[in-house]
Amino acid sequence: MAPRLRRSLMLTPGHRRDRLAKAVTLAADSVAFDLEDGVPPARKAEARAAVAEALRGLDFGRRERVVRLNAVGSEEFRADMAALPLDMLDAVLVPKVEGAAALRALDGALAGTAVRVIATLETPRGVLNALAIADASPRLIAMFFGPGDYTLQTGGALTARALEFPRATIVAACGAVGIDAIDAPYLLGLRDAGATLADALAAKELGFSGKVVFHPDQITPVNAAFTPDAAAVARARRYVAGYREAQARGEAVALVDGEFIAMDLVPRMERLIALAEAAAAL
Repeated sequence: MAPRLRRSLMLTPGHRRDRLAKAVTLAADSVAFDLEDGVPPARKAEARAAVAEALRGLDFGRRERVVRLNAVGSEEFRADMAALPLDMLDAVLVPKVEGAAALRALDGALAGTAVRVIATLETPRGVLNALAIADASPRLIAMFFGPGDYTLQTGGALTARALEFPRATIVAACGAVGIDAIDAPYLLGLRDAGATLADALAAKELGFSGKVVFHPDQITPVNAAFTPDAAAVARARRYVAGYREAQARGEAVALVDGEFIAMDLVPRMERLIALAEAAAAL
């Protein structure tokens, strides 16, 4: 099965009906309607009604349908679950996950549905429990890093150097169980395409599969960063073909373009090819 693209996840406030309608026309791979921090407390009920209506009535096309819930176990969470048409959802994005217990509780709330889960790790405790969280639920398809509360609690800066540890930890945990790692949005210039692209490429280098985006202008550079380029895809195809030919001759290693290609490299190359094919099919 081809991997599902999650290069860009567009987070849109649930009480803004105009933005909900616009979000499903954009080139984001996933659209997440927000019921949590993006909604003023006094407008939560309004947002639930708007999101439920949007899920039933809007055409998402090939976009992944996601809703960001309020914290698991809270009164707002229970109201979210009661209001949403879960059969219209692909996944829920859950905030402030700090341990496996939250995902096990969410499993119970989602029993009987096919809804998957994206967990947000945004505190030091959550980051340090990343592997236990990754192992907690078969519904988990991705983990998302939110740096705001993390830096608030650590006193660190919102810089690449200060955030390298939590980012690398989350990527490692996701890699251990074979799910996607989604990086924080770029906030220093929502309409600065060059800086957004550079930030996304740095996240890709660490091993992230995509990023959350807040503004439509961020989608194109973020998608570009996480789409394999033609040269890389061509090289991957040569590597895989060369290895298969060597394997057919009874050899364990192939020499392609002056490089030794062994079995451990092939799945990575095949995934890169699959991602490129999925992107080309859009």
